[in-house]
Amino acid sequence: MGHRLGQTLSLAALSLVLAFFFWAVATETSDPTEERAYPDAIPIEVRGVPEDRMAAYGAENSKARVVLRAPHSIWQILQTEDIHAYVDLSAASPGKNISVPVIVEVLRGPAQVVEYSPQEITLSLEPLVEKDVPVLVVIDGTPALGYVARPPTYVPQAVTVRGPESRVAEVVRAQLRISVKEQRQNVTGDLAAQPVDQAGNVVAYVEIIPKSISVSVPIEQLGNIRDMAVRVIVLGEPAEGYRVASVTVDPPIVTVIGRQDVIQQLSGYLDTDPVLLNGASASFTATVGLQLPEGLSALLTPEVLVEVTLEMQESKLTVPAEPEVLGLPTGYSVELQPARLRLVLAGPYTAIKDLNIDTVKVSVDVDGLAPGRHTLTPTITLPDPLIRIENVLPQPTLSVMIRRELEP
Repeated sequence: MGHRLGQTLSLAALSLVLAFFFWAVATETSDPTEERAYPDAIPIEVRGVPEDRMAAYGAENSKARVVLRAPHSIWQILQTEDIHAYVDLSAASPGKNISVPVIVEVLRGPAQVVEYSPQEITLSLEPLVEKDVPVLVVIDGTPALGYVARPPTYVPQAVTVRGPESRVAEVVRAQLRISVKEQRQNVTGDLAAQPVDQAGNVVAYVEIIPKSISVSVPIEQLGNIRDMAVRVIVLGEPAEGYRVASVTVDPPIVTVIGRQDVIQQLSGYLDTDPVLLNGASASFTATVGLQLPEGLSALLTPEVLVEVTLEMQESKLTVPAEPEVLGLPTGYSVELQPARLRLVLAGPYTAIKDLNIDTVKVSVDVDGLAPGRHTLTPTITLPDPLIRIENVLPQPTLSVMIRRELEP
């Protein structure tokens, strides 16, 4: 009996093994396991650093390439967030350029890590320290001609720098740059400073507190120099049917220099020599001089470039018209209401002026219409594509009454 029991247990065990084997084969067939490199590099995190006491740096851009083995269905849904690469510094000793092993984990099972690189990375781990340093504002460029930049004011005048001990030791000041190039007014702003060493080089991995400095650079005008707006004097009229659309001047502001008493009496603008239209029918540019009072001269040039833009004026014309009936078969009569229309036409002045009103045609087509009353929109033909219909009076449609004539 014991022999039979042993045979029975052996057969049961064999059945379980065979069942598992066939299940594994079926699973592998329907969802095969694939081994391949994950397409994206995985950022390597730094863990285990007491944020209030130590600072780790030098591995900010480190990434790992990972080869995984996983069923096809897992590869279909695997995300970068499912793979973690990191180094653990909780037991690391402080120092520069220390090597620490990289750990890679896959959070979505049953995926497995086959291999990865790099196996280790080099970084630095130092005490986190801070100190106060002065702020230096560097002014770049020069103001506009006739202006001068005064010393800047800024708040705060000292900041705290924080970071790895050796890096903080290199910092001698927090420096920022502000441009006053071609400025005529005070330059202000909240700007970010950078930690720099004695040679002016930026020191990496160091934070500045606060992050921005409020800076103001006064810009003052010299006493015997003044900026003046240019006013263009235009004389005459353009050709008939044209008007002046715009007048621009370059430069719009000129800097003048002269005696203090003359500067003080200036009104704020300078007139140009007259720009003559003389019946012009096209836009044009002209170089003209400035009317400078005695004792005053322009710093750069006594002339400006004036651009005069002309455009054709719009004109309107009301044209009477009697609609022509087309397509009326023999034996029928037609009555139109209204019998006469007034067309309000608009377009360029010359096109309206030269329009022959006999060439304006209005027609209404009644071909195929049954006897009775119909409402139709007439067809209006204009000889010039520049002319448009602005309105049709007294109404844009016609009431058309078609009648069959009685036989005698």
